[in-house]
Amino acid sequence: HSRALNLVKANSWEVHRSSFIAMAYRCVLLAALWPVMTGAFITKSYGRVSRDSSIRPSTEAQTASSKPKDEPKPGFSLASVRKSLIRQEETIIFALIERAQFSRNLAVYEKGVHRWDSAALDPSFDSDGSFLDFMLYETEKVHAKARRYTSPEEHAFFPVQIARANPVLEKLSYPPILAENSININDEVRRLYINNVIPAMCSEGDDDQHGSTAICDIACLQALSRRIHIGKFVAESKFVVEPEMFTELVKARDVVGINELLTNDVVEERVCQRARIKTVAFGQDAFSDADVGFKVPPNVIVELYRDMIIPLTKQVQVRYLFERVGGVEPPRDDEWPSSLLGYQPRNENDAETETPKRAANWM
Repeated sequence: HSRALNLVKANSWEVHRSSFIAMAYRCVLLAALWPVMTGAFITKSYGRVSRDSSIRPSTEAQTASSKPKDEPKPGFSLASVRKSLIRQEETIIFALIERAQFSRNLAVYEKGVHRWDSAALDPSFDSDGSFLDFMLYETEKVHAKARRYTSPEEHAFFPVQIARANPVLEKLSYPPILAENSININDEVRRLYINNVIPAMCSEGDDDQHGSTAICDIACLQALSRRIHIGKFVAESKFVVEPEMFTELVKARDVVGINELLTNDVVEERVCQRARIKTVAFGQDAFSDADVGFKVPPNVIVELYRDMIIPLTKQVQVRYLFERVGGVEPPRDDEWPSSLLGYQPRNENDAETETPKRAANWM
């Protein structure tokens, strides 16, 4: 009996020691990687514009629709945009972690599953829309009242309907950094999110948590949309540096050439690795005796950035440059390289057999 008791005590000590070592390792890893996670390697000369925004409202009345001159704007640079993008990574990762706790719940996305009382619906809403459509539409109506979509960084998923909503707050005046444009690829953002992101991080099945699922989906979609459409600001900052080069490529309709000029492989790889590190750090239960695991697999977040966020951000940049230069039609569907469409096959055989995808056509 005494030998058995000693064996139990020894095993208990080994369990606690292993748990302590694991916690200590994670703390050391977090401390070592904190500068990378917070973007401390970014040059200190980056101007602080606001905590999570590339621009902020002007203190003077300005006309936001006026076309900017081909010169750098005070307080605006590619560096300030990148700083904003780094801070948005946490928003995206935390939103995805919240969504991953629920099952896939396909009923949330299927049209016609839920029947609505037409008398209680907004007349401009499709009564055959999905539950996510309904929740997203109603959410955007409320946010529009708070002037969310008057910001050049925000883009509604129901832009036509939301355009009719009048904010109850006085509109802010933003500095005219961007040229007037009509770019909104939220249909493509929503399609890829539902068809590719959700299956990769959520367990199959239906847990009946449709309300919570839709609310988490809205947070994810809004964060992804904002991050991707920041590509307009990236394109503007690059255009003012090399206007002649970009103008020549746009006039020649050289989408591939524009993409090559926009691409920085080193920065893109750094973004993916930083997203992986943050997912590892944020996606575990710190100081817990539970089995070590990830709420969202880090590879899923890396693939999200590599196969969706980065390609669609560059697609927005190309679209913006076409409108920025003017005098040319936007790229046709057959002019888009697969690298700008998101979640494309990784080998040539798959690429040859895959059905061509449109650049922005949901469902």
